[in-house]
Amino acid sequence: MAKKIMAWSKCKIEIGKTGDSDAMAASLTDVGVILNQSSTLTAEEGDKMQAVATGGEVVAEEPQEGTLVLETTIIEPTDALIALLGLGDAVGTGETEQTIKTHVVKDNWSVKVTPKNQGAWGIEAPKTTISYIPAWSEENGHQAVLRFSILKTTEIANNGNYWYKRFQTASAL
Repeated sequence: MAKKIMAWSKCKIEIGKTGDSDAMAASLTDVGVILNQSSTLTAEEGDKMQAVATGGEVVAEEPQEGTLVLETTIIEPTDALIALLGLGDAVGTGETEQTIKTHVVKDNWSVKVTPKNQGAWGIEAPKTTISYIPAWSEENGHQAVLRFSILKTTEIANNGNYWYKRFQTASAL
């Protein structure tokens, strides 16, 4: 029996602006230090179309695609990440303040999740929206939850009409 290679434990998450025609970002940036066991990819069921006959009897049903959400928590998000996401100004050398102007991340973003184990399956989603949720506590310091809503690509010219691609990691992290 072949050994199972698991995509668990440590991972690296990278982001970049979605390219033209819903293409995967040309360059990616590491989001930073990830809180242990905070990264998840979950699916939610879509609506169901139903034909209901008199008396409430369901005579036909068709499920619709739901949504996919990738979520992770970043420990002490960097000023560079905040600037990259367009939430605040970049911090120059010697500067000790950063002005946060919004918590709304604009545009579409690509995301790549690479698991630490060589041969494990990772994902690349070329088109997502990002929600940035800042947090702070005495116990954990500054954190930010990044929530990626994965969108289906639409551009047929770039092998469109898919959610994400799976890939096997070439080398261990």
